[in-house]
Amino acid sequence: MNHKFLKRHIAILVAIFMMIISTRVVSTPSYATNYIDLDNHWAKSYIEMVTKYNAVSGYVDGSYKPNLNIKRIEFIAMILNAQDVDVRSPFTDEYWGQPYIEAALNSGLISTDEYGVLDKLAIEKDITREEMAKIVVNAYLKFGGTIDPIAFEEASSKLSDLDTVTARYHESAIDAIALGFISGYSNDTFAPKKPATRAQAAVLSYKLLVKLGTITSSSLPENIVLSKTTLKQGELLKISIYHITSTSEIELIQELYPDITWYMTDGVVEGYIPTNYNTSPGIYRLSFTNKLTGNTTTRAIEVTKRNFRVQNLTIDPNIEASTKTDDGYAEYRKFFNPSRESSSPEKYYTESFLIPTSGKVTTEFGEARIVNGVMTSYRHAGIDIAAPKNADVIATNTGKVVLSMPLILTGNSIVIDHGEGLFSVYFHLDKLFVKEDDLVSRGQLIGAVGSTGFSTGPHLHFTMSYYRFDIEPGYILYGESFIKGSTLKLSK
Repeated sequence: MNHKFLKRHIAILVAIFMMIISTRVVSTPSYATNYIDLDNHWAKSYIEMVTKYNAVSGYVDGSYKPNLNIKRIEFIAMILNAQDVDVRSPFTDEYWGQPYIEAALNSGLISTDEYGVLDKLAIEKDITREEMAKIVVNAYLKFGGTIDPIAFEEASSKLSDLDTVTARYHESAIDAIALGFISGYSNDTFAPKKPATRAQAAVLSYKLLVKLGTITSSSLPENIVLSKTTLKQGELLKISIYHITSTSEIELIQELYPDITWYMTDGVVEGYIPTNYNTSPGIYRLSFTNKLTGNTTTRAIEVTKRNFRVQNLTIDPNIEASTKTDDGYAEYRKFFNPSRESSSPEKYYTESFLIPTSGKVTTEFGEARIVNGVMTSYRHAGIDIAAPKNADVIATNTGKVVLSMPLILTGNSIVIDHGEGLFSVYFHLDKLFVKEDDLVSRGQLIGAVGSTGFSTGPHLHFTMSYYRFDIEPGYILYGESFIKGSTLKLSK
């Protein structure tokens, strides 16, 4: 063990001991080889890699707390450790971060007026993304790094909210983008005033180590993240696989959904497994194999039972006779079914999904139906929202219209492809305000509530699907199922 490494660990152990005996919350670095709270987290590979180089640290209980906001002093300590800067041991009863403050000042990472008054109160506050950008850029430049003027020019207009960066951090923010330290969020924003998380800090620490040449290879082991490990019938499981370069690299063996399709989005491979009322409750194993390395990872998910209602429905026999016909079903199979068979490989949307109209939920997803005294062979594929005739119907999210036409069975109908296999469906409309191949924006007016097709009165039948596999729309919109009797308000 070299002298600097030994000194650093002695300083850490002393600081931890002082924090414990004073019964305060421990925020002092505490190196660990494994963390207890990283499974199923997007930054797992980054955090574990930089831990090997003693560039990040966790807590004495063995956790890393990746989603916790990181304090200014904690990030400063991370970057100094990544640079292998010699930091003196703390004096008896001295604030553990004081040696790091001094080293940061001497190294030019921060200035004496960085946070107003450079005292413990200021240094223990959460660090913002713009503050973090300046520190990591300063660390890179101190070690002889340079910034390409062309890359700087391109970076200056890459994110939409750079004009909101504090003046003293503006140049550093652009530098951080130009160097690839910060890429922004999926909606192309920097969010400069937003507190940074410990996971984000670890990623910057990793990128700095790569830039400094400390890590000679930028490759990381694949990291498989599941949106949930327990799903109710009707939920959609999202699988995100980080640190592989192609959708063809991964093989998945599972018994839930036979035709999984992989997509590459912002360098991450994504796939979806839908469930609904036909999915048997139980535990399912997913076996992932990296075809290049041969590495196999097994994950387990549980699908839990949901109690679906049975609805008694009385409908005018004349409406039933005129809509549920051989011609109606043939037309439905000819036009509606194919509309959800292919999808854009790229997402059209970046924001959350909206409720498409105001009204009361009268039929839940998955309900069995007794129509005019006869049990039907099918389940209700979406939700029904009772609303006044001609009430506005908006697009639940950005996408491409792949169907907009009157159908005998479902009346005036719209289907929107949102990309990566996700569709929204709108039936029984009175009016259609969009046509096939239109690109619609989130919240755009697309139709009006009606009672066309097989319908008992003015309402919107709304559902979401993964290709032709219908799923509970409530889980997509706000994480819970839609319950009969609930009053919904138009999301504008």
